[in-house]
Amino acid sequence: MPEKKEPLVRFEKKGDEIHVATVLSDSVVNPLNVSEFSQEIAAYAKQHPKLVLILNFERVDYLSSSVLSELLQIRKVVIESGGQLRLCAISDTIYEIFEITNLNTMFTIHRDGVDADIKRYQRAKAVAEQESAWSE
Repeated sequence: MPEKKEPLVRFEKKGDEIHVATVLSDSVVNPLNVSEFSQEIAAYAKQHPKLVLILNFERVDYLSSSVLSELLQIRKVVIESGGQLRLCAISDTIYEIFEITNLNTMFTIHRDGVDADIKRYQRAKAVAEQESAWSE
């Protein structure tokens, strides 16, 4: 019997539209798990159009360069489905990689945890709704 693989990402729905994908591995470096990582998230995003996906990196100490290209693909899938992608709990070391590659301009990245990012998103949404109401 083939060995059952453990998922690399755990998904949780928080409220009506926010979904949190917590990366369970401390590093996403192996070419095999990078592909699986991307496939798991892309499949979830396709099943949940218009989701707000917060990708939680609190357990991740290291990313390989191949993960960066996979994150761009994930971003594309999420946006094409009408959703949004946010990255949170990014360590200083990993954030430096995003800065060096200039990918910090393509992603919404926050270094603090999931709860803070959810509150930030909800507040931004409320402000946008208030501004919209004033312009009508």
